[in-house]
Amino acid sequence: MTGVAAARTPPQPNVPTQRPEPFCDVVMKGGITSGVVYPHAVCELAAAYRLRNVGGTSAGAIAAAAAAAAEYGRATGGYDELADLPTWIGTDGNLANLFQPQKTTCRLHALLLAAISHKRGKPLWIGLAAARQFFFTMLLGALPGAALVYLAIRDGRGALEIAAIAGGIVIACGGAVLTVAARAAWIATRHVASNKLGLCSGMPGHRSKHLALTPWLADLIDGAAGRTHGEDDEPLTFGHLWAGPEGDPAAADPDAPWMRLEMMTTNVTNHRAERWPSASREYFFSPQEFRELFPERVVRWMIANPPPFDAQPARTRRQQLRRQQLLPLRPLPHPADLPVIVATRMSLSFPVLLSAVPLWRVDFSRKANQDAAAACQAWLGQNAAEWDAAAEDDERRQALAGARPRVKSERCWFSDGGISSNFPVHFFDTLLPGHPTVGLNLRDFHPDGERSDDEAENVWMPDRHNAGILDWWYRFDDDLVGFLGNVVRTMQNRVDDAQMRAAGYRDRVVHVSLTDTEGGMNLKMDPKVIQALTARGRAAGQRLVARFGAPVVDPGDLSWDDHRWVRLRIALLAMSDALGTLAQGYVAAPTAPALDFVDLLSGPAPPKPTSYEMNAQQRAKADALMKGVQGLVAELEAMPGSLAADAPAPPPALRPVAQDPAPKSKVVEVPDD
Repeated sequence: MTGVAAARTPPQPNVPTQRPEPFCDVVMKGGITSGVVYPHAVCELAAAYRLRNVGGTSAGAIAAAAAAAAEYGRATGGYDELADLPTWIGTDGNLANLFQPQKTTCRLHALLLAAISHKRGKPLWIGLAAARQFFFTMLLGALPGAALVYLAIRDGRGALEIAAIAGGIVIACGGAVLTVAARAAWIATRHVASNKLGLCSGMPGHRSKHLALTPWLADLIDGAAGRTHGEDDEPLTFGHLWAGPEGDPAAADPDAPWMRLEMMTTNVTNHRAERWPSASREYFFSPQEFRELFPERVVRWMIANPPPFDAQPARTRRQQLRRQQLLPLRPLPHPADLPVIVATRMSLSFPVLLSAVPLWRVDFSRKANQDAAAACQAWLGQNAAEWDAAAEDDERRQALAGARPRVKSERCWFSDGGISSNFPVHFFDTLLPGHPTVGLNLRDFHPDGERSDDEAENVWMPDRHNAGILDWWYRFDDDLVGFLGNVVRTMQNRVDDAQMRAAGYRDRVVHVSLTDTEGGMNLKMDPKVIQALTARGRAAGQRLVARFGAPVVDPGDLSWDDHRWVRLRIALLAMSDALGTLAQGYVAAPTAPALDFVDLLSGPAPPKPTSYEMNAQQRAKADALMKGVQGLVAELEAMPGSLAADAPAPPPALRPVAQDPAPKSKVVEVPDD
């Protein structure tokens, strides 16, 4: 049982168990508890579309994982689990109970709850929480001032007595505050750090009898997918989603998946926004550390399913030796075998509230690691037979690996995906879409708008082409705290916000407005608030279905056909500009002494760079491409008119952007001898 079914009520959305024909992609923004908006929004979409690609960040990653699992298990009632989720969250304080502190961090957690649960009289509530959690510390800090008050009452006279009493009270209060602050800071620097940089690990906390976040979420994902989740059952993996309910995860092709689920996480150590599941880095994990963050069945699965070795024997030996040397660390499974719960938990590591997730890598920019790797490679080249002969002898291989120079692995800390991209609206995008990719955004109410009792009025979506293009204002009170908060939010959201306002994007994003008492860090939301947010989510889903699924009444309306027309205009303009720039740069003479591009590609003799060498076929194809581009650009320039006239604004641009390699199939093709 996932814990959701315990509070089961008839689901309000009517989601058919038979999959609709049309596809739809959905991307969801992060927002901690604001994620309660998403379940019914997704259910409304699922009533009209089969979800093909699902993505999100932070709380949006929770919803994305649950939505993907529900689509996978649609035939067995997967969307019932999703539809019942808000009811369970709003019952008996279940939402707050998911975030359970460990014994060493429970007092700071109580202070945090006091700070975020009360909008009025916050200092008073924090003070009361501090008195409960740090009574003796507070008493010790107040002791000097209390002693002064006592002496003043006992021995003082007149005005001096009154002044001494007042001074003693001030000293007592100040001392209590300072000692509590010092004690809290000591706990934060010592115990929060040792708890993987968070107040809550996501696993069961100190003396708690309630479901904890990560086990609950793991069971929810598996339950929605129609899978059992006992101690010996395998978790839902990305390979299951790629293959589909009737497919074989071992043979799943990530280039042609039944469903694609992706989420953003932030590698704080390397300053990287990483899109998971990822195949761009060789990561290892510590089973001991992961047992503090994930259910045992998940960790056992990961240990039992290391990634396959390379097809090339020499590379296989290097991988075998490195894995042997890095024990007790284990290699992270191939993306096809990676449990969905692991990537989801990495994306939702709300800073400080939830522990970060540590993975391990070797820094090959360090000379010591380069030398060790080179020495191991040289030894394997000379002793391949000896290494292969020890394949069935673990002790012998341990001895051989232990005698070689060892590379050093280091932790990479992964935290909330919202740190680097809180609304990855660019997920699943193509130049010319074949099915809708919609976005669900969360934001404050507009200053000119007020919260309505009709929750559908608290949801907004552009209804004309020039709507949604203006900047959104994030005002603050011109104080230092507000300024620093907006600095952080700018770093988080500047790219996403700009993309969301672009033509071809803004018409497919629905905005759900929230007050400062709804969502966010409000862990103790009233059930009525959760019901209101759920209704808003349902209205948002209905708005998207009406935009892209309903018949067009007026050709001037925003619609699926209109969206495709806008995307075509954007693509044509961007391509014509990019091709013109390419053709012009290809024939332009370099300003510094150098070969021009024509000579670099197909010209005669002077010595040319040999890096990334092309073979004859590649050079012929590249030459034909450039001649075709030049001819096409010349033909377009000779024609009257401009594609930029009356084009969607702001103007689009094509530019190279670094991308991580996409996950590949885990099936290893062994080369012929």
